[in-house]
Amino acid sequence: MKLLHALSSPLLAVALAAQSPTTLTLGTWNLEFLGSPGNYRQDLPLRDDADFAAIGARIRELGVDVLAVQEINDEASLLKVAAGAGPTWQSLLGTTGGWDDGVTAQRIGFLWNSDVVELLGAEELLGLPREKNGVPIFHRVPVTAWFRVKATGFDFRAITVHLKAGQKDKDDEKRRLEATELHRWLSQLRTGATEDQDYVVLGDFNSSYGTGPEQLLEQGDVVRYVDQPQPAPTIQHFAEPIDQIAPGPGFAELRRGSYRVHAEHGGLDKAAWRKTYSDHYAVTVQIDAAVDADPNATFRRGGAEWSLPATRRPTPPPVAEPKPAPAAPRAVGKAQQWPPAVGSAIQVRIMDGTHYTGRLHQPLPEGPTGWLVLETEGALRAVPFGQIAWINLQ
Repeated sequence: MKLLHALSSPLLAVALAAQSPTTLTLGTWNLEFLGSPGNYRQDLPLRDDADFAAIGARIRELGVDVLAVQEINDEASLLKVAAGAGPTWQSLLGTTGGWDDGVTAQRIGFLWNSDVVELLGAEELLGLPREKNGVPIFHRVPVTAWFRVKATGFDFRAITVHLKAGQKDKDDEKRRLEATELHRWLSQLRTGATEDQDYVVLGDFNSSYGTGPEQLLEQGDVVRYVDQPQPAPTIQHFAEPIDQIAPGPGFAELRRGSYRVHAEHGGLDKAAWRKTYSDHYAVTVQIDAAVDADPNATFRRGGAEWSLPATRRPTPPPVAEPKPAPAAPRAVGKAQQWPPAVGSAIQVRIMDGTHYTGRLHQPLPEGPTGWLVLETEGALRAVPFGQIAWINLQ
């Protein structure tokens, strides 16, 4: 029996009762190798279409309107989850996070209910460095999208991340470097003269409260993590929460006290839950979306080559095969005098077999373009340098 049936109406009724046309629910959920073609989940059976549908139904039961997602293998799998959530659900996926095997990926993106919100734009932050101090970072490049609530016009930006996993010192170093560069980008974003200050970073931070990423990201009050009202894990493997939501200081409409970890198993044990859903739990907050306090604010965009979906990116022009440059004319005769000085007596042969004899009127051009100017019989003759077969020094 899928969790879709085990949870049933009580949870759904609570979620719907908490909603109103002016309240938006925002969340994040790592779906643990969704659609992965290999077995990367500790010998669990691969998910089937019924599992994808159950995940979508779970999203609908949560009452969430915009959901950041991580560890998505491909667009087809995410589309199946969106279909399970309902016909009005849409999806967006980044392009990075591929594994060396060429078939497995941990991409990040968004799902949203298009009945409630409109996608205004989205892009991958490909301007962030992929290496720092010789250390590779941002294997999964953050994805940002900006949305507008259809009923009220309230708009905001969400940035989803999946920072480096692992508990080794080198993993911690990579997370710190990623947090440092993301903080730099957010600082520049925040100081834009017309930039909308309703922005939030959310996703799998692979780190908990009080660790390096939080300390680095919160410098200068760029963002501030939402604290849990009651501490609860967001993943089955650790007691500490590693999935975080961190709004900017100007996002007053985000209700910090509404943070919730949805760790209900609906009567299933952990293994059965994980088989269908994930080793992570969804995390949500609510937003007061009744009024947009800054309707004239804007959302900064990067280059067109960052756009999402990737089909909107400009097609790069085909790379033309370089044409070989014409060979420089070869000298015959007194080679030690090459190149001939102005006034030297020379004989020139053109590639069509024509010969000219005279004195060099000006220095030879340095490359295959330009002209050889020859003084012959009291007149000047200009010969295209690229058409000369050889020059004979007299």
